Amino acid sequence: MQPINTSAVACAQRSAHPLWLAASFTLLIGAMAPAAADVYKWADGQGHVHYSDLPPPGDAKLLSVEPGAGTRHVERAAPPAAAPAPASPTPAPLPPSTPQERARLKQSVDTDVASTRATQCKAAQEHYQSYVSSRRIFREGANKERVYLSDAEADAERINARREVEELCAEAPR
Repeated sequence: MQPINTSAVACAQRSAHPLWLAASFTLLIGAMAPAAADVYKWADGQGHVHYSDLPPPGDAKLLSVEPGAGTRHVERAAPPAAAPAPASPTPAPLPPSTPQERARLKQSVDTDVASTRATQCKAAQEHYQSYVSSRRIFREGANKERVYLSDAEADAERINARREVEELCAEAPR
């Protein structure tokens, strides 16, 4: 039998202090939170696909929710029906602007659109890579249980994800 190392016992007693445990637990949970964030894929009224870490707005169609870690979750929805756009009030006409002001605004809008396209492209690429690197892909069943896709179904999902990459990362027509 080996003698007990009293310095190890004293260290264990100090680490059992409730405040120390609470602080350690808080740091551990805080470090895990970003890794466990869900990614929501949803389509707006015009059928545009969006990715977000927040649930979609109430009028949007949720396409899938991907858990932050582990296997991938897929939920396919039918494409949004062509519904008439709700009547919106006509915006007040803007005061006339100078050609320089219009050019500045157009450049600003073009920059914003390019930035958004780049963000959407990157999200689609990450989505595709997660499907390629995941060994198993699942859907949520009627009772919220995991229903794993067959190899053929998983391949179809990967093909759809690749198409999204090609659509979102293609050069925008000028």
